Amino acid sequence: MKNIIDEKPSSDLHGRLLFSSHFVHDSDIKDKKVLDIGCGYGWFEIDSVKKDVQSITGIELTENDLNTALKHVNYDNVNFRVGSAINLPFEDGMFDTVVSWEVLEHIPKFTENKMFSEVYRVLKPSGRFYLSTPYSHFFSNLFDPAYWLIGHRHYSKEKVCEFADKAGFSVKNIALRGGYGK
Repeated sequence: MKNIIDEKPSSDLHGRLLFSSHFVHDSDIKDKKVLDIGCGYGWFEIDSVKKDVQSITGIELTENDLNTALKHVNYDNVNFRVGSAINLPFEDGMFDTVVSWEVLEHIPKFTENKMFSEVYRVLKPSGRFYLSTPYSHFFSNLFDPAYWLIGHRHYSKEKVCEFADKAGFSVKNIALRGGYGK
C-alpha cells in the first residue's frame, strides 16, 4: 500500500501550500519569526523560505509525525521540533506570526481555549495568528465522514471568535473558503 503522506507533492502549489500561500500576507512572513503548529509535510515552511522568512519553526505532536517534514525540508532557517498546540514549548513573545492549518479540530475536546491562549502567549504584541479549521455548516457536517466516524469537529465563525476573544486576540478577518461554507 502506498503512503501518499510521505510523498513529495507534484507541484509547489499543492494542498495546504495552495491555500496558505494565498491566505497569509507576505509581509507577515518576510523577515519574520514564524511558528507553524501542525506542520505536516512542511508545505508552509517551503513557501515561507521562498518569501524570505527570517526563521520558521514547525511543530508536530510526536517525532514520528515530524519525520515526514524532516525528509523533505532542509533549510538553515527552518527548524522542526516536537510540541503540543496546548502547551507550546516556547518563550513568551517569541514569534511575529503563528499559523495553524487544520489542527484545531484534532486537539483534545475542550482544550481549544488553551490553544488560543498559548498562541497569544508566544506571539509578540503586534503578532498575527492565521488559522484554518473545518467550518460548521449543515452540509459540511453531513458529508464529512470523519465528522460521523471519528468525531472530527467543525467550528462556527462565532465559536472561533469566542476562542480568540477569550485569549485576548482582536479578530481582523474571517474568510470562508471551499467546502460547503460558501
